[in-house]
Amino acid sequence: MHFGRLAPRILVIVVSLLAVMTISWPAFAQGTPTGAPTRPAPVVPTATAVAPATPAPAATAAADNAGDFTPFWVAAYTATNLWSGSGQDAQSLGAATLNSPLQVLQPQDGPRLHVSNPVTQSDSWVDATAVAPIPTPSDQQLADLTNPPPPPPFQAFWVMTDQPSIAWSTPDADATAWTRIPQWRYLQVLQPPDGNRALTLDPRTNGYGWVDLSNIGPVGPPPDDYFDSAPQDDETLALPARIIGTTDLYEQPKHENYFALDRVVTNTPVTVQGIVDEPDGKWYHLDSGDYVPAQNVRTPDLPQRTFSGRWIDATLTEPVIVTAYEGDRPVYAALAVKGTTTFQTPTGVFQILRRVANETMDSETLSPPIPHNSPNGYLLKDVLFTQYFTNDGASIHYNYWYANWGYAGSHGCLGMNLADATFFWNFASAGTTVYVHN
Repeated sequence: MHFGRLAPRILVIVVSLLAVMTISWPAFAQGTPTGAPTRPAPVVPTATAVAPATPAPAATAAADNAGDFTPFWVAAYTATNLWSGSGQDAQSLGAATLNSPLQVLQPQDGPRLHVSNPVTQSDSWVDATAVAPIPTPSDQQLADLTNPPPPPPFQAFWVMTDQPSIAWSTPDADATAWTRIPQWRYLQVLQPPDGNRALTLDPRTNGYGWVDLSNIGPVGPPPDDYFDSAPQDDETLALPARIIGTTDLYEQPKHENYFALDRVVTNTPVTVQGIVDEPDGKWYHLDSGDYVPAQNVRTPDLPQRTFSGRWIDATLTEPVIVTAYEGDRPVYAALAVKGTTTFQTPTGVFQILRRVANETMDSETLSPPIPHNSPNGYLLKDVLFTQYFTNDGASIHYNYWYANWGYAGSHGCLGMNLADATFFWNFASAGTTVYVHN
């Protein structure tokens, strides 16, 4: 084949291809081949946005969701209020009842939920953070809320006083105080409380009274021994005595809180009328009817000798006790401070030599004198009811500067509290015998 014959045909094909490319190029230019450089988009001026006359797609979706809303139930799990509206200017309608169902009426809009209260049949708003979803209540549950069944009949129950209390005549503020009730006393509440008090019955005394609710707490029924009668005394006595240490008095000779009465301290005067031996130890039965552990009582020792008429026995065995006698009958006893090892109280049989109702005791008047500023010096004014029974200054007197009753601490005297010093001043006189021994 000769080229000269083909040339015209090749030219026609090339021209045709160029024509096709010229026509098709804009369509190819609309898409950028992968990896080809991009051309910048032209800048088109925009106008200020104006709300469309028809709902925007988001608003339309919200409206569709509201249309699909199904009310559900919630209950307050923490203290919160019900409100008249959802805004900040809403008024409080009072506290929401904890765990009481509320029905949410519409989707949440803001921090509060629009709810209906089935009990009051009213609408309100409640803080969404204070409630939580609950199962849908049954018709019967809702009916019980709006028309609750009557409460069961009141049943008496037991309480115990957790502090000393008062039985009042009425529940009113101006009630009359009828009697004191000790701590740990069983009481029976007879009817629902009225205000801050409850009507109670003391089962052992059959006494009624209104007691402050703050002083009692619920307990089980009292044990059987709570109603036991007091035992008979194993031995009869009639002794003045003093409490040692701190202890409770008891209604029964048993170490049980529900028998405990008043608390007493060292040197409290008591009169022992009998002894009761119990499995847990010996008890003294007092003339008041109360009981006290024997280990907490100092009674006068049986005197080694007696004297006619009025006389005073001082037993220096600790705790020191000084007893007033009429013949062989003890009529009064008191704890006293005795002399220290350095200044011991003299022992023997003495008589009261002289009495001074009010004096100043001065260590510099002793023989030999003791300076005021020395460790054993003293200058004590207004010492009352001093009764000297030795020439060197041993005496019975009021001691206001030292109160470790029953133990050593004086310069040889028998020091007492004011009540006891007053008794012995009135009991004795010059010449009264004082018998001091260990």
